[in-house]
Amino acid sequence: MSAPPFRHLLSAPAPGSARAGAAAWESAFEACYVDLCEYVLRLVGSAEAAEDIVHDLFLQLWHTRGVRDQDRLSRPYLYAAARNRALKYLRHRRVVAAWTERASHEEPPVADSPEDECLRRELGDAVERAIAALPGRCREIFVLRRRDQLGYREIAMRLGVSLGTVKSQMWRATVRLKERLAPHLAPPVTPTSRHRYRLL
Repeated sequence: MSAPPFRHLLSAPAPGSARAGAAAWESAFEACYVDLCEYVLRLVGSAEAAEDIVHDLFLQLWHTRGVRDQDRLSRPYLYAAARNRALKYLRHRRVVAAWTERASHEEPPVADSPEDECLRRELGDAVERAIAALPGRCREIFVLRRRDQLGYREIAMRLGVSLGTVKSQMWRATVRLKERLAPHLAPPVTPTSRHRYRLL
């Protein structure tokens, strides 16, 4: 695993603390990304899951960057945060396995209401529109990763691009989709919106 060059994804330089925060985030990413992926891999046993966990950690740190960056971007904090996310992933995997086992012995679920089906269709349409609005190469890589379930290296080989390009385009797609779909990702507020969807 190699750290992708994300420099071009950072926002335009800003004066003062914002610029320093971006530089600190980028420095921590370049210094720790590969080591964190290898550390998480030892915990979860899956290279793709490890990359996703570390990727999401840095994405969250980027979106919440601020005055605490010096502490949160330190190596001890990053390792502790990555470990916590890895353990959460393992707990979730165990819960899913237990739920699947239990569900296999239960009666088929009651069909969704017409309103549930309508909400699902609306959400699906919003996701399709957001994906279609991505730049061409960005969209192509996102679709290969999320829909076709190809690994980063497989995508790089298929498209003849570097591994860093694949990761940077996935980063860009994730950021843009989360921004465009923010209205649809709000927590449910009514009994009929009880379903949760994992979009990204």
